[in-house]
Amino acid sequence: MDAYNELREHFRPAIIKVLFIAESPPPTASIQSSRQFYRAEKARHDDRLFTNTIKALYPEARNNTEPELEANKLNWLKRFKNDGFYMIEALKESQPHEATKQQRQQKIREALPRLLTDVKSLASSHTKIILIKSNVVIVAAEPLRHAGFNVLNQALVDYPGQYNQRAYREKVSKLLDIS
Repeated sequence: MDAYNELREHFRPAIIKVLFIAESPPPTASIQSSRQFYRAEKARHDDRLFTNTIKALYPEARNNTEPELEANKLNWLKRFKNDGFYMIEALKESQPHEATKQQRQQKIREALPRLLTDVKSLASSHTKIILIKSNVVIVAAEPLRHAGFNVLNQALVDYPGQYNQRAYREKVSKLLDIS
C-alpha cells in the first residue's frame, strides 16, 4: 500500500454514509497540487478539492478562507470521517495534466473491475455515492448503478478547478440536501 492510501485509510469511517469517487489520486506530497485531499501534514496553497468539499458539506465553513480551512485541515478531516464521508479515486495512479480526456476515460474503463471491487468492499446499497468529474461520471456511473449502488448524481459534478468551484459546492450540497 502506498503512502497516500495508508494516509487515506487513517480517515476511513467504520460505516461510510457518503462515498465520493474522484478521478485519480494526487501526485506525490512534494508536488504542489489542487488535489491533496488527505494530506494534512502541512498547509498547502490551493487545495481545491478539499476546501470546496468541506465548504459544500459544512455551512459553517463557507465563509472560511482556504488558508483558514487548511490551518484546521486535520480537524476537518476528522469531522469528515466522523460524519461518515470518505473519498477514493477511480484510478490508482495520479494522472499528468497532459493526459487527454480520452486517455483518462480509457484508463478508468480498464480500472472498472478493480473499482467495482473496491466499492463493494466500502459501500452497501444504502451508501450514497457522488462521482466527481465528467470522466468518472461518463465511464463509471452506469456500471456502479448496474452493480446495485446508489449513485446520486445523474449528471456531472464538476471537479472544483479554477472555474468550477461554486458549481461543485452547489451540486454536492444539492445532492446531499445541505443548505
